[in-house]
Amino acid sequence: MKQLFLAISLFFFVAEAMAQPCASVSNNVICADAPASADQLSSSPFNTGCFSYVMTNFYSFRTGSTPNGLLEARLNFQDCDDFSGNNTLGFAVAELIPSSDPCIPASYNIVSPCFSSDSNSVYYVGGLLPNHDYVILVGSDHDPSLFGICSYDLQIAGNAVDINAGATPFEIVLGESTSAMAQGGGSGTTYTWEPMPEFIEITSDSTMTFYPTQEGQTISISAIGTIGNCSVNAPIFVRILSPLNIFNALTPNGDNIDDTWTVSGLDRPVFEAAVVSVFDRWGQQVFNSLGYRTPWDGTNNGKYLPTGAYYYVIELNTYNLYIPPYVGIVSILR
Repeated sequence: MKQLFLAISLFFFVAEAMAQPCASVSNNVICADAPASADQLSSSPFNTGCFSYVMTNFYSFRTGSTPNGLLEARLNFQDCDDFSGNNTLGFAVAELIPSSDPCIPASYNIVSPCFSSDSNSVYYVGGLLPNHDYVILVGSDHDPSLFGICSYDLQIAGNAVDINAGATPFEIVLGESTSAMAQGGGSGTTYTWEPMPEFIEITSDSTMTFYPTQEGQTISISAIGTIGNCSVNAPIFVRILSPLNIFNALTPNGDNIDDTWTVSGLDRPVFEAAVVSVFDRWGQQVFNSLGYRTPWDGTNNGKYLPTGAYYYVIELNTYNLYIPPYVGIVSILR
């Protein structure tokens, strides 16, 4: 599945804020798909476990229902032409002890390694509990009054904070159905689908069966669910093939090569009610069949028809989806 990221722009400078950012950590939510407003790092020191910096920012996130979830966090430096001095960025994931003061370092249990880097980095934190609240700590000793302002982007993804979706089978012919399933959302999530297919059967809160209506293309549908206060989505892709391969001629001369008219694909169970009709140039029906178990051999009532062009109409008559008849010309050659 492809991974989606949220970019949050942050600026390194001493904020003259009325309240420390730690006090609002529960409201500073970071999601895998939804943007949030920009924040500023605080100049107050924060020291807990292996994490110790003079400037710190706090982001809360909730995991979905995936056990042992994996978080991917990406820190990318932006607009840092004059970034010098104490320019290391620190990163850690922690648990905030319930009902504790979020501005007291002892209220946090670090659950990841304490990462640090002075360049673009990607950090992976595994083993996260499902349906659980965590805090991301981002810190630095960079003093903007001494070393200049720098910004960075924080991006998160991974099955801990996003949903997964897929279709089975992912390749079908027009007239057949495929089943889509989503998983990984928060507890009690009911998934929706966009765009909603025209012909659909909702089979559960997380699954549906649908019937694509156009052949020769790959369609994309997104599953949408929630994790905590975040709306997240995951796309599925289904390739729709043409159901029939229709030959345009037959040569009923007894050489066992194209002695009958080949129409492949009608043996699929979904086309058991298909009707195949062939007409001569005057509109007289010379062949008619429910299904196509016995291919047309160029005869009408046991008599060989003359060479020339004939016109066919193939009605697939699927139960759950209307497909326009296939019409065309088939020629008898000798």
